Parts: sequence; C-alpha cells; structure tokens
Amino acid sequence: MFMSQCCKIVSAYGNMPLPVDKKPKKVTVILNPAANKRNSKSDFEKYCAPLLYLAGYSVTVLTTEREGGARSLVENLIGETDALIVAGGDGTLSEVVTGLLRRLKGDISLTEHLPIGILPLGHTNNVARQLLQPQDDNHVHFLTNATMAIINEVNSAHPVVKIENLESQNPEKCVYALNSIEWGALREAKVTRDQYWYFGKLRDLAAFVFGNKLIHYTLEADLEYSPPCSGCSNCYKKINSAMNKSSGLFSWISWAFSFNRNSGGIDYSKVINPECSNYSKVPIKTFNVNINLDVKQTPVLQINVCPENISYSEFVKEGYSKFRNENSKIQNFIIEAKDVTVTPHIDEENKWLSIDNEDYEVKPMRLSLLPNAVYLFKPDNSINKKKNDQESSLSLDKFKNHIGLKQFV
Repeated sequence: MFMSQCCKIVSAYGNMPLPVDKKPKKVTVILNPAANKRNSKSDFEKYCAPLLYLAGYSVTVLTTEREGGARSLVENLIGETDALIVAGGDGTLSEVVTGLLRRLKGDISLTEHLPIGILPLGHTNNVARQLLQPQDDNHVHFLTNATMAIINEVNSAHPVVKIENLESQNPEKCVYALNSIEWGALREAKVTRDQYWYFGKLRDLAAFVFGNKLIHYTLEADLEYSPPCSGCSNCYKKINSAMNKSSGLFSWISWAFSFNRNSGGIDYSKVINPECSNYSKVPIKTFNVNINLDVKQTPVLQINVCPENISYSEFVKEGYSKFRNENSKIQNFIIEAKDVTVTPHIDEENKWLSIDNEDYEVKPMRLSLLPNAVYLFKPDNSINKKKNDQESSLSLDKFKNHIGLKQFV
C-alpha cells in the first residue's frame, strides 16, 4: 500500500509534458550487487527503480563487478548525466565520491553540477541515516524516502575527508571518505564478523566474544593536527591551489542542471584566523583509534583515542555497542581537528585500517577536511515526513506545492 501510494504521487509528476526543446533528466545509478548479502539488486528493482522511471527520469544502471569497481566506473564514465545515484552502502558511496573527485582532479568547485543521491542498500548506511534521518526501522520506508529525496530535487553541500598516502608514487590517487577511518582491535574484530555466520543475529557479538586475543593489540602513532576552522583566508588559498591544478570541465557534466541547493555567500578570502595554520603534535598508544567526520555547523574531524589497555569484558561491551551505533562505554581521549597527519610506528607489514568500512593498508597519511565538497540529495524540511502504514510520507498536495509540478527548465 505504501509503495502504491508513492507510485501514484510520483507518476503525477512524471506525466507532466516536457517542452520539445528539452530532454528528460538523465541519472546514472552505480549499483553494488554484492551489498547487503546480495539483496541490493532485488531491493533496488522492487522499491527504487519504479519510482525513478515513473518520475520521468532516463535511468542508466551500471553494476560493479569487483572491489573498487564503483570508483573505476565513475572515473571512466562516458556520456552525459545529470546526477549520480549510489545504490549500496558507505563503502560504495566512498568509492563513487573518490572516482568523481579523481576525475575532476580534486576540484570541488565542479561537484555542484553533479549531485549525488544515496539509496541505502548496503549493510552499513551511516551516511544515509545522518542525511535522511529515518523515523523508523522499516527498510521499505527508508528506501522509498531516499528515492523521494532524489525526485524532490533538493540537495545541499556536504563535507568529505581527503586521505593522502604520503608514501604513494601517485599523490593524485587520493581516497575520499564521508564517514570514518578506524584502526585497531575493534576494527580487527569487526572484519571477522562474517566468520561467525552460524550464530545468526548473534554473530556481531560473537566476533568480540571470541576475539579475546585482540585485547593485547597495541598501535602507536604520531598525530599532527590543526584546530577546527569554519573557513578563512588560509583555507581559501588551499582550495584555490587545488582548483588551479584542475584540468577543467568534462563534457558529461550538465551545466543546465536545475536542482535546488543551499548556498552560502561568505567570502572566506577576507576572513582571518591565525589559529588555522597552527599545528599540534601528540603521540598516541592505544588499542583502537577512530576518526569520524562530525557533520555540524562547522564540520570537524573527531579523533577518538581509546585507552592503551582494557579488560576483556570492556572489549566485548565496547565492540558490541559499536555495531549497535551506541555511544562509547569507555573513556576516550577526544581531539577535534580540521587536518590530521598520522605517522604510524609499524615494524611489520600487512597492518590494515578501514575507510568507510573498506580495507586499506596502514601507511603514513594526511587527512584533510574539505567543506562543501560534494552535493547530496536530502529530504526537504518543508515537507512533513511523518508516516504510518496507511499513509505515504509525501501527500500529493504538498508534493505538488513543493515542486509546482514544474517542467524541466
């Protein structure tokens, strides 16, 4: 009933006539069929694709075939498109953003012409939850409201974290994250989760119950960081420098894209903040460190440094709370920063960390916070999102008033 009502609402928009000199908007879907135990493709075709087609969109679906495939698809994308839609989890989203910014040579001034929609079809959908703020745990509601957010044609700027491997021979091959970077014992336990599939819903807990050897895991590194900054002349110079290295526009970016977006008119080249370029250095010795992108009025990198030693019971409780997206149960040392350089003390190879739940080898790296780096589709706050089993989250009248049933212009 919910899907039927959503389809009726969207078809009212999709049935509007289009001027003869205009073409239907084109969207490219990057679908990860392996996401969420290989259920992502069927969920997309059942709950998301019908709404996109009924809205009158010209939809191209590109399917990933391997790890890193989403990044390659975007880097080598041919033809015009008005928006990218990520059908997967946080890892797929990170790959798409990485592919886009690599293709643009890191020039974030061009991303506003190609907004990104998120269809939360992965196992981990933290970015989508932050952006869409679902009102319940119903998976169908989550997917349809994510699709509606794209059709509503509203997007806003979102920060990303630029991660540079300081030992790489190709410095332009950066990775971009929108959620978190984790290194340590908790991360090592999490990646073993699927080994305990026979425990069913308890496999999350089993990964930590049987990970008792990891309580002796110790990592050491030096952190060099600058304080948070809402924007100043120093930040402006860095962004300008990156833009000057850009190779220009690509033919597949649509300059006629008419989606609404929030914008700011602050001239940061005239804002002076002497603290922005002051760096502090601190050594850490811990069993786990997590660097989260905290999205608020002034985005920051929140560095959570756990204690050096914890008990077995604390390890199990802390790990399980992570899977349940609950606050930490132990006292962490917290640092807020804008840029961070991590220099690990590693005597052996094959140490791994997670970037948006994707595995990367531990190397010296520089993390830079890029505000307003990409544009993500989001719900329009002017529309009432409350829903129940008998009622769609978008009433036809409000949907008409919001978009004016406008033609593509």
